[in-house]
Amino acid sequence: MHARRFSSKKRPFAALAFVLATLGATGAASATGMQGHIYMAQCAAEQVTDPRLRALFDAHLNDLSNGAFFPDSGYTADDYDQGEIPHWEQYVQGYVELIRERYDKPFEDPAAAAHVAFLMGLAAHGITDSTFDSLLYERADQVDPGDMDTFDMAMDIFLVHDHPRYYLPEIAVDAKTQSELFEQKINHPVAPEAIEKAMSTAWSGQAVVAKFLYLGADDYGEKFPWARESLRDPRTPGGYPFGARVTAGYYREILRRLDGGTSADGVVIGAYPDDAYPLATLDNTRPDGKIVLFFGEGMDRATIDDAVVAVRDDAGNVVPTTVSVYRGDTWANVLRITAGAPWQPSTKYTATLHKSIKTLSGASPTEDLVFSFTTCSPDAPSGDCAAPAGPPPPSACPKLDAAYSMRPEDQPPEEEEPPPPPQVNPVPKEESGCAAAPTRHEASAGALLALVFAGTALLARRRRREP
Repeated sequence: MHARRFSSKKRPFAALAFVLATLGATGAASATGMQGHIYMAQCAAEQVTDPRLRALFDAHLNDLSNGAFFPDSGYTADDYDQGEIPHWEQYVQGYVELIRERYDKPFEDPAAAAHVAFLMGLAAHGITDSTFDSLLYERADQVDPGDMDTFDMAMDIFLVHDHPRYYLPEIAVDAKTQSELFEQKINHPVAPEAIEKAMSTAWSGQAVVAKFLYLGADDYGEKFPWARESLRDPRTPGGYPFGARVTAGYYREILRRLDGGTSADGVVIGAYPDDAYPLATLDNTRPDGKIVLFFGEGMDRATIDDAVVAVRDDAGNVVPTTVSVYRGDTWANVLRITAGAPWQPSTKYTATLHKSIKTLSGASPTEDLVFSFTTCSPDAPSGDCAAPAGPPPPSACPKLDAAYSMRPEDQPPEEEEPPPPPQVNPVPKEESGCAAAPTRHEASAGALLALVFAGTALLARRRRREP
């Protein structure tokens, strides 16, 4: 996509500003961190089976990864909506339209393919915010003692420290095209320079977390012990494996939309609960005690009401439920179904999404979409479902996880090539006699570390002074 590539590795003050802004945020934090989004986008890419998608991600992993942190980069700008808008289906649809207007199918031209990969990454970011927030984040808010304002950064710190690895892509963003997308499709002007600056600042913030702040993982672990334990467990609703699984379906549906397909038969890209993720509780008021449906396209709000989903028990009795849009406003792509009473133990329920529901392009599924789940059998008559026991199942993205076996700087050095044979009469070289000076990068890293800790201490003092 002829994206301008620029270095952000020497921006210590921008990185510090980003970290302090994150630490000092006073609004209600939500979602996971940028490294988590990159991880889920890559994990989903490993799971796709479509040959075109497989070839796309193999060739454009860097573009996918840039797209995966692009939405949050906008939050570092003065314009809050520069970050908020790309999270939602309206921006995804605008990007789909722009690519279709400028490039020919099957989008194998290098510039087109880079844009498609970037689109997939930013779409992955939006949907994994919803998978994570609707289930894991809201449950952590109930059971973990920490202040949720620092939750998203804590998730990145756990990933970097515990996995243990980080992934910092080379920045590649076609800022001119993204600026045109903001203005032409969203009617919200954003200058290319603002996009480049935001991406660079966000990259620097990730670098600070990945290279320095991850050392505080155990401190954050005291604040969020359940989330730390559950984050990457494939049995946890809303965890990273769950988000990647839903995202793989989103990739499929976005490719269909790029190709001009209008069928809505595959529009449900994920559901909780299902066979892999049974209902975690009988408590209908808990976030993981609700049914959640994820869609691969914006859905028409006029076709969403309590009657669009029907739930019955194994005796055929209707279970009273309410249907609400969890995320997306006009461009809804997540529905949450709440039962009117606690679920019964050891009971099979069947949920039916009526084919009357429509996408914003006007398409409906050709048949009702039906799925079922069975509730747990508590050990005690009035008890609840037991927490998963034993080791977790194998990873759904083993290749990616194998690459995360150690931090990049801990990788063993490549074996050096043997030196060339000596000359017969080598000419001695003069020695400068000067000791090697620290490189600029090393000096910047040391200075940055000192600034981070000093700035954090200053911020802590400022907070203590507040009434």
